[in-house]
Amino acid sequence: MGDTTTDALRVQMDAIRQIDPIERLAQALAFSESVRAIALAGLRQRHPDRSEYELFQLLTGSGAATSR
Repeated sequence: MGDTTTDALRVQMDAIRQIDPIERLAQALAFSESVRAIALAGLRQRHPDRSEYELFQLLTGSGAATSR
C-alpha cells in the first residue's frame, strides 16, 4: 500500500504520460545512474581499502569481493 492518494497518483501519471518517451527514458537512465553513484559512494565509505572493481562487484553481488 502506498502513501499516495488516488487523485495524486492520477495527476502524477498524467504528467508522466505527457513527457516524450525518449525524454522519459533519458530521465530514468539519469536517475538510475544517480542511485548507482550514491550506492557506490556508500560502499566506498564503508570499504575504503577496496578497489573500484571490488566495489563494483559488491554493488552487483558478483565475484569474490563479497567474501572479504
